[in-house]
Amino acid sequence: MLVTDWGPPSTATLARVRDARAAQFWDRKHAVSRSLGGPEHRPKGSLADRIQFQMRRYIWDFVAIYPPGSAIPSFTGAPIVSVVSEVHEETARLARD
Repeated sequence: MLVTDWGPPSTATLARVRDARAAQFWDRKHAVSRSLGGPEHRPKGSLADRIQFQMRRYIWDFVAIYPPGSAIPSFTGAPIVSVVSEVHEETARLARD
């Protein structure tokens, strides 16, 4: 979430994530962040909570992986670019289980 984020991400930006199971969206009114209770209440996974920067008012650039049928994530982290390898590891682990 940058000052320059005036509109939704471009097709090229969204194309960076190629997995059809992934959901990406533009949340202009920050409804997801509000529904999660803001950064202080962000979901925590059973794996290391890899949040590498301070999210003050809103949750942003954040990944949460939920195992099938679970309301609790098995992994959370941010910024996404810093946790890509862990995301791959966790999705591979879930695929094996």
